[in-house]
Amino acid sequence: MSELLFDKDGDVGIVTLNRPDRMNSLNFNMVKGLIDYFAEAEQDDSIRAIILTANGRAFCTGADLVGGAGRADISTPVGMKLSAHLYGKVFFTMFTTEKPIVNAINGTAAGAGVNIALAGDIVLAAEGAKFIEVFVRRGMFPDAGGMFLLPRLVGLAKAKEIMFFGDDIPAEKALEMGLINRVVAKDKLMIDAMALAKRLAAGPTRAIGMMKKVLNRSFELDIQTVLEFEAAFQGILVSTDDVKEGIQSFMEKRPPEFKGK
Repeated sequence: MSELLFDKDGDVGIVTLNRPDRMNSLNFNMVKGLIDYFAEAEQDDSIRAIILTANGRAFCTGADLVGGAGRADISTPVGMKLSAHLYGKVFFTMFTTEKPIVNAINGTAAGAGVNIALAGDIVLAAEGAKFIEVFVRRGMFPDAGGMFLLPRLVGLAKAKEIMFFGDDIPAEKALEMGLINRVVAKDKLMIDAMALAKRLAAGPTRAIGMMKKVLNRSFELDIQTVLEFEAAFQGILVSTDDVKEGIQSFMEKRPPEFKGK
């Protein structure tokens, strides 16, 4: 049985964590597969949006500590450092790919799994799902981009509370805190995720990718640099077919039909 499932619905790529008997805990092959997929999707013009989800009752409970997450030397300083770098690359490829990602969180997301869950551009959680920055319970340091991402989502004070205590955060509370975008009924999770992904895939792919790039860096950029990005990307986009279609559809008083080019 494949531990990662890859599918496609039109121009929406679908990635499913498929290790339900291990709560979708991550081993080396799964981590490597996720990194490769998001990197390749960046260059695949037939994919204009991505859904990441999981099978079973959990989304992902982080690294498979029992199985060593694929490294025999995981208990050594060097082995742990190399492993953490790899988990960071999953977050990095998700965060930097210009393709919008909709994460459909079906159950518990913990450890590296919660940071991968929150790395989506749009995050939906099923009722009953929960998010746990579990690292402090193990005496460990957070990985998979959590230290970068969490303060940007909820602010520094709340990020410290979440990291220092490692409490379970139910989906409804995660929504109130601004960790996620929506909470939906479990039987509607993929329906709603696909509807959003289809809407994103029908949008101007290049423009959305450029928006994602600057928004993700906006907390570290000064205003002058942001204004330079705005001017530069406007200049680049004006020559794309989608901008021409957007203007033409406005003139003709009809919805635009973007092609992602």
